[in-house]
Amino acid sequence: MRKLALLLALAMLAGCAQIPTQLDVRTGPEIATQSDQEFAYYTPSGPAQDASHQEIVSGFLAAGTGPQNDYSVARSFLTSDFSQRWNPDAAVLIRSGAPQFRESGNGLQVVTLSINARLDEHGRYQEPGSTDSVSLRFQLVREEGQWRIASAPNLTVVTPPVFAVVFKPYSVYFFDSQQKRLVADSRWFPSRASTGTRLVNALLDGPSSWMAPAIQTAIPVGTKLTIDAVRVEDGVAQVDFDTTALSADAIGRRLMLTQLRATLLQLSGVNEVAIYVNSSPQDIAPTSIQPLRNGSAGIALAEGVFRLVGGQEALPGTAVFADRFEPTMIATNALTNQIVFATPTGVYLLSGSGVSTRTELLTEQTEIAALAFDPDGLIWVVPRSSGSAIEIYDRLELVQSLVLPALGNRLEAELSSDGARMAVLLDGQDRPRVEVLTVSRDVRSRPSLLSRGITISTTQGVPLSFTWQSQVALRVLESSITGQTTLSEYPLAGQRVQLSTPPIVGVKLISGPSSFTNYLLSDSAEVWTLSGGSWRRVASGVVDITSAR
Repeated sequence: MRKLALLLALAMLAGCAQIPTQLDVRTGPEIATQSDQEFAYYTPSGPAQDASHQEIVSGFLAAGTGPQNDYSVARSFLTSDFSQRWNPDAAVLIRSGAPQFRESGNGLQVVTLSINARLDEHGRYQEPGSTDSVSLRFQLVREEGQWRIASAPNLTVVTPPVFAVVFKPYSVYFFDSQQKRLVADSRWFPSRASTGTRLVNALLDGPSSWMAPAIQTAIPVGTKLTIDAVRVEDGVAQVDFDTTALSADAIGRRLMLTQLRATLLQLSGVNEVAIYVNSSPQDIAPTSIQPLRNGSAGIALAEGVFRLVGGQEALPGTAVFADRFEPTMIATNALTNQIVFATPTGVYLLSGSGVSTRTELLTEQTEIAALAFDPDGLIWVVPRSSGSAIEIYDRLELVQSLVLPALGNRLEAELSSDGARMAVLLDGQDRPRVEVLTVSRDVRSRPSLLSRGITISTTQGVPLSFTWQSQVALRVLESSITGQTTLSEYPLAGQRVQLSTPPIVGVKLISGPSSFTNYLLSDSAEVWTLSGGSWRRVASGVVDITSAR
């Protein structure tokens, strides 16, 4: 009966994570259908009569805030010939400070910009690490008595506030190495009629380079759209590929459609996706694989027992062993009906056999930075010491030891919900930092390699704790110079978002029941929850908190 109670408790927690709430509902940006409707976030002005060289170039750069009608206002600053050839989608520069203009003779204007980020043609957000300076050249000529731009870079320039309004984050979906789960890769595009086309072209171009070791696509290499447009008719996005797509087998074609559906169904006005090859419709059914949703119940270790955050009753079957072993850190998994916990004498696994639960020693390691279950039910034990191997267990069997290719003692570590990435908080020489690595897996779906990915450039202070808030964003708790803790959301690619400041000093952060909520453990052993932009205390006397995975 004790095993049954434990299994029911974990199953209940898993169910909690799946219950849709209003907070889970996300509305995607509008996509134009045949009516060519587009959002007009800004309405920039066209060229003034008898404008000077600098006024024309300045007005053209300012018109980059208006993507509606294919940047028609920006094109009005160009000669009639060049306006047909200028490609605003090739790149976006996100500038800081004011541009510097210089007349270079013969109608040539040179503009120098300080750049803190840029987008490539497929919407990948890139930060140079430090402010970068670029010079742009604009050649002006007379056309019908007015100065117009005859040559300019294929790009637009925006400021960070404008970028936050005009551009929207999207996920382009690939598969993990076993093609069992969808993995999101971030892109940024303005909301236009062409957004669906750009998403498909981003998918065809492949994943971001740092993610490539851990993910793959089902779309055959070299596949292209027959026309550079994804049409939407009666809510169906029509994706017309060339014959290269036919090289995929029957399963591959179903996986192809699964990727496309996950990517394009983000767009409002799109309810379904159909694949065509050279205008011929293909009879393909998608797989049942869906994008993963973050959000789970929180579990607290308090007074020697495990219980739901804010609850009073111990999880069934856990009270006796918790008091006996004095656990200091916990991780749970509803998939395998197991709990793993760290103690002063080692790491133990709680599972069941027959009608009773049993607790068995997993490893005698005691200096542990993190415990985790991955999506396949494997147990990850992350030692604190720099250079110590990360141990992977299949129940009680050690099946893999992984080298973490990043120096520094580990303070925290957490796997993303797709199991394709791991974030680690490291105590480096200068200050703690958050590194994101990719997880490659072998044919048995066991982790085989950790590869360097990206560093999250935290800006508000010293990072203390973090959590995966979604597949494409971390929330990071930071300590400021005043000793106050702040909370920010850091997309893996994108601008930081400031969140409501905690009313207490926090020490550990986990995600909450929805993609917008969090639990925070304070330095006074209280648990606070963030929901709707406000904080509320929900528990006290808590040693550790974890998300029910």
